[in-house]
Amino acid sequence: MRAPTFPDVVPTLTDGPVTLRDHRPADVERLVEQVNDPRSQRWTTVPMPYDASHARGFLQVIRSDWEDGAGRWWAVEVDGQFAGTINYQVTGAGVGDIGFGLHPDVRGRGIAGRSARLIIDWAFAHDAVDVMVWRAMVGNLASWRVAWANGFRRDGMQRQSLVNGLGERGDAWTGSLHRDEPRTPRHPWWEAAVLEGDRVRLRPWREDDAPSVVPDEVAERFNEGMQPTPEGFTAWREQRLERMSVGQGVFWCIADATTDEPLGGIQVQHLDRDFTRGSGTIGYWLHTHARGRGAVQDALALLAPHAFADRTDDAGLSGLGLHRLWAGTDEGNRASQRALRRAGFRQASTEREVIAHDDRPASGAISFELLASDDRVAQTIEPAVVPVLETTRLRLRPWRPDDRPRPEQDLDRDSLRFMPAGAQPDAATYDAWYERGERMRDLGAVVKWCIADEATDAPLGALMLFEIGAGAPGNAEIGYWLYADARGAGVLQEAIPAVLEHAFAPVAEEGLGLHRLHAATDAENVASQKLLEHNGFQRWGADHQAFARADGSLADGTFFELLADSWRAQQDDAPSPGLDVAVVDGERVRLRPWRDADAPRIVEACSDPVTRHWLSGLPDPYTPESAHGYVQMMRDKARAGATVGWCISDPATDIAIGAISLMGLDGLDPTSAEIGYWVHPDVRGRGVVTEATTLAVRHAFVAVEDGGLGLRRLTLNVAEGNEASAAVPRRLGFAHVGTDRRAEPLGDGSYVGLLRFDLLADDGDG
Repeated sequence: MRAPTFPDVVPTLTDGPVTLRDHRPADVERLVEQVNDPRSQRWTTVPMPYDASHARGFLQVIRSDWEDGAGRWWAVEVDGQFAGTINYQVTGAGVGDIGFGLHPDVRGRGIAGRSARLIIDWAFAHDAVDVMVWRAMVGNLASWRVAWANGFRRDGMQRQSLVNGLGERGDAWTGSLHRDEPRTPRHPWWEAAVLEGDRVRLRPWREDDAPSVVPDEVAERFNEGMQPTPEGFTAWREQRLERMSVGQGVFWCIADATTDEPLGGIQVQHLDRDFTRGSGTIGYWLHTHARGRGAVQDALALLAPHAFADRTDDAGLSGLGLHRLWAGTDEGNRASQRALRRAGFRQASTEREVIAHDDRPASGAISFELLASDDRVAQTIEPAVVPVLETTRLRLRPWRPDDRPRPEQDLDRDSLRFMPAGAQPDAATYDAWYERGERMRDLGAVVKWCIADEATDAPLGALMLFEIGAGAPGNAEIGYWLYADARGAGVLQEAIPAVLEHAFAPVAEEGLGLHRLHAATDAENVASQKLLEHNGFQRWGADHQAFARADGSLADGTFFELLADSWRAQQDDAPSPGLDVAVVDGERVRLRPWRDADAPRIVEACSDPVTRHWLSGLPDPYTPESAHGYVQMMRDKARAGATVGWCISDPATDIAIGAISLMGLDGLDPTSAEIGYWVHPDVRGRGVVTEATTLAVRHAFVAVEDGGLGLRRLTLNVAEGNEASAAVPRRLGFAHVGTDRRAEPLGDGSYVGLLRFDLLADDGDG
């Protein structure tokens, strides 16, 4: 019997939607369309240009391969028309080499995967094929998806072994499938699920997400090429798509939730390691303009639940099904460490000199981990906040890198005697001391103030609360030291009460909410013991040879404690002329107490040229620390009975729009006060000061028993030339009682006259 010839030799294979059949002359037109498609030209070895004559010649090759047994070729038919070609070449020794291509109008519908499954099953069952191999030019993810879906293993890469239809030579991926292996994917083909947050969105990277600028020095220092460049973005993105296709990791773009602008990237990698299966490595980076906005923290908060959610699909869109996340940071990358701690990651280990660099010595690394079973909220660590605390002569503020002591500035002898080595820095050790303190602050367990001179801002010493929450919640230890030239002036006597008040104030009032402070002193440090006792601390115990001094000798220790309840009782027993800063509501403004959150608006107002012209003596530059100091000063002066200082706020948004104060209430005449005010530049000319002053005047003259201050007289002084400010007292019925010549300094150093106004309670109701 004669062997069947073409086309009878071609078996028809079908799964319903897809039919594989012999090629026919009627297929030529659509075959030419397929081959001339740009994707076909990029990824296949078809000749260019390609016309009907080439297609007819190709049909002759197909006939010849079927009849001499060199290859098996099928036309793919979908919906009754030619949709592409799929084949395998018989290379001998039971090996088939699969290839396929589709017409562009049927791509993306799973047609190639179905077709491949049909011919693989037929080859293994009917054609003595034991192993099917696959090759594609590197980057052809569509071809790889077909092989992946049918159970192929990616075996490796052949260098410069393929030439496409455009004449471009490239590397080739290779893969294989044995007849006894499952026809299902061997690993996930990850996709970046869209994860929505209030401020950021995690989404797939898109072709138009290329950055406009190159990574900066910080990125190069800590990310080592992780970020894309404008010219390298396309290759960078394709590389990450390829990594997802082999199950190695998932890569997201961190985008602004409102504008969808790319802010940075975050990824989970090493998901293909069997030894650590169920564990993923997190990495992230931000563009320069996106730093300082909490974007990484927000991204981690979105990613962690998704990583731990069950995986119900090959793409991981439902979740990654992990039980552990790990992240490693350079020891110097404190911003990254803060983000991880805020996201509930727990510090797991430190390694010394483990990260190699081309341009500097190796650096250490800090590792963090998070388990699916962890309580992320309970494990969250926020960096300790160091608020600015103002006293009469002092400003307690955060330490700064430029606070390095002068080379000739002597360390205090008692500090050197009674404190451990390195506790007080000199010019040579300051940088390391400062960095060590900042790392401890990041752990949330230390609040360390620089005690600075109120007038010069020069550092005088340090006051700190440390081991916050260690042993039991609500506990902390207090410590302090002074430079030698600051001793003998009562600095600590003035600074410690401000810290005690902050420590024991409730969290709702922006304090630490502690219930106990304790201190340990060298038994011979009598001065420190007296200082503690003066502030209400009680001696509770001692031990022997528990202190190691800087010189290596051992000393006995003496221990003190102060409970919040005891401290409050002491405050209640002391006379307190404190003033209540009541909330006073108007139609367009509200007068309320100042809050630390108002600091950015204060900075804006006090950095404004008009404000600075009329208000002399403002710090230059006016910083957030300056604003926090102003807020604390208003609180202190109210507590001391000297000033009622209100924030003028918008009643609808509660945003700070100005300030108004009744000052001098602790003077010789407690029935009189001076009014002062300023407003934010964006509300000038809207009558804010007029209404705020009206409310303040009314509150000042209302009787004490009715909730007011019960004053009889108010004064108001305005620099000559400040017509907008002077119009307020005139509008409210104040009397112009005189002018002091050249009495008022301006911000530029010049002097102008000071217009004086007053208003009596019996002049009217204001």
